[in-house]
Amino acid sequence: MFAAASVLGVLAGWPLGHRLAFASLCSSLAVQQFGGSLAAPGWGDISDWWRCVKLRAADGDVSAAGKLERYGFLDDLVPKHRVHGVRRAEGTFASASDAH
Repeated sequence: MFAAASVLGVLAGWPLGHRLAFASLCSSLAVQQFGGSLAAPGWGDISDWWRCVKLRAADGDVSAAGKLERYGFLDDLVPKHRVHGVRRAEGTFASASDAH
């Protein structure tokens, strides 16, 4: 995930700091879900996170204010209209499997 987000930043011509911050953000969002590549965040996930950070910063959350400053470049990237998060596959376990 980190590499894919870094490549996106390179192709978009972003400065190194933005590429690293974006890649770290995408990686951190991905590890919150099950599913390998299915856990990769889409623009809806990134947009939801960014809107949440902005709301928390407006409410006086110091940590969110720091993120607002660090990830401010997202304002130019995140769609202005509402984008829905990615649908993900459900995690499955083989405890009820018929495999022997």
